Amino acid sequence: MSSKVIDSDAHVIETLRTFAYMEKGQEKYRPVLLNSAPDDTIDTQGGKARSKDYWLVDGQVWSPTRNQGYDETTPGQREMTDIKGRLAHMDQMGIDIQVLYPTYFLSGKTENPDCEWALIRSYNRWLAHIWKQSDNRLRWVAIPPLRSMEKVADELKFCKDNGACGVFLVGIENDRELDDPYFYPLWEAAQKLDLAACIHSGIHSATYMNMFKNAPTRFMSNRAPGVGAFHSLIMRDIPQRFPGMRWGFVEFSASWVPYAINYTELSYWKNNNNPTWTSKDLLKRNNMYVACQMSDDLPYIISKVGEDSLVIGTDYGHHDQATEIDAMRKLRDDGVLPEKVVNKILDDNARALYGLD
Repeated sequence: MSSKVIDSDAHVIETLRTFAYMEKGQEKYRPVLLNSAPDDTIDTQGGKARSKDYWLVDGQVWSPTRNQGYDETTPGQREMTDIKGRLAHMDQMGIDIQVLYPTYFLSGKTENPDCEWALIRSYNRWLAHIWKQSDNRLRWVAIPPLRSMEKVADELKFCKDNGACGVFLVGIENDRELDDPYFYPLWEAAQKLDLAACIHSGIHSATYMNMFKNAPTRFMSNRAPGVGAFHSLIMRDIPQRFPGMRWGFVEFSASWVPYAINYTELSYWKNNNNPTWTSKDLLKRNNMYVACQMSDDLPYIISKVGEDSLVIGTDYGHHDQATEIDAMRKLRDDGVLPEKVVNKILDDNARALYGLD
């Protein structure tokens, strides 16, 4: 099999079209567009304030992700109204497959199980429609209805049959850590369907989010919970309890991994006396993969965790500190790593994480 380039972290930008797939009776949960209001961000070119739309969801006002300020991509490529254009752009970048993550759902939007189900169900069918037009090049991670656990198995089966290769999660889900037995039915269903657990930066806990609403960055609210999930899953032996599962940690960078492994090893010694693993094989032992960034010290990280557990993504569609649209080219051209290791990160490891053919 020839080597491919797999973008392990790309995104879609949701619009109101995303929620056009609701069943009859669910339409009352569709986001409602409110009148635009002046944004307090100044357009330095025009000198005028940009307008900003808001959505009303379950009685609360939310701001959709602003879909402007990007030079590398077009609105149609981000919003998936120009799928041919997105595939053509992938060709230009030398990318064979992108794995699509949500944007609007990086934070929780409702605590109402019926509303959550309506939003999630429509999103998953929107992504299924996108996949069908992509010649299997736009794979995606499904959003599970975690407040309606009885629906999870059937919903994930639909998603798997329509191009999904993983399950979207964040480090804290509905005020629960991921080692909570509440999630066992999810792991059982995902394991049966060969879907990876894809833990992405973000937060699905109003309590936790409010604690850090005035923080200077989103490190504590969006990033730190993922590192905590890594530690707690291992300490509770969840990957060993569900040995068919694969676990991805996406958009946290990878610089935290040596520290987290060291801390976990020390904690394991204290609680279990004699761990059966060494720090260097911990990720592989637990079927865990981490998305790195070019800002990471990759030779050092590989010396600590090995070369079989790193993947990389562009964060395509976003415009923040994790975005590196040419990450694949840089990894190959910068000469930081041997070609054999580069091919593993771009292809073999990503293929293994997402169960791609």
